[in-house]
Amino acid sequence: MARPLSEEKRDALLGAASDLIAQVGISAPTAKIAKAAGVSEGTLFTYFPTKDDLLNQLFIEIEDKLAQTMSAPYPVESSSQERLFIVWSRLIEWGLSHSTSRKTLSQLKVSDRVTSESRKRCYAMFREPRSIVEQCLSGHAASDRIAFYIDTILFDLADITINAIAAKPNERESIQLAGFELFWKGAAA
Repeated sequence: MARPLSEEKRDALLGAASDLIAQVGISAPTAKIAKAAGVSEGTLFTYFPTKDDLLNQLFIEIEDKLAQTMSAPYPVESSSQERLFIVWSRLIEWGLSHSTSRKTLSQLKVSDRVTSESRKRCYAMFREPRSIVEQCLSGHAASDRIAFYIDTILFDLADITINAIAAKPNERESIQLAGFELFWKGAAA
């Protein structure tokens, strides 16, 4: 009878994978990931049959944590601009608080090793926050551009803003506001 898998070991493997991918990219060897997690490489493959399984599960885990942050309740009585600023602020805060996960996610998003099934699953996790952003931009931005603003501009501008804040933490509030205003005003163009 096989021993049950340990959630602690699984989490250690995902954490080690995230750390190494953030440092060296997707090419991080499974042997180094296992060693950093304090387990054998064979144990890694007990939890994740292939490296691609590990990468896909890591992608889903990070996206799930971000989606949970973005899905917290929003004040319905606020204006569209105020609600969108809350979305923006949560995105910036998550990126600043989870710099390793953010770097890892950037690597995974461009990897062809992350399956379309994993991407679809994660896209579904963001249904609620995406709907809020769409509502906030409705009537403010051209309807045929809203998907582009959400899928590309919002996240790329958030990354730029996070990097700027990391470089000048004393200017956090003004940089965060400047990034948001650039997004809001740009969406109206």
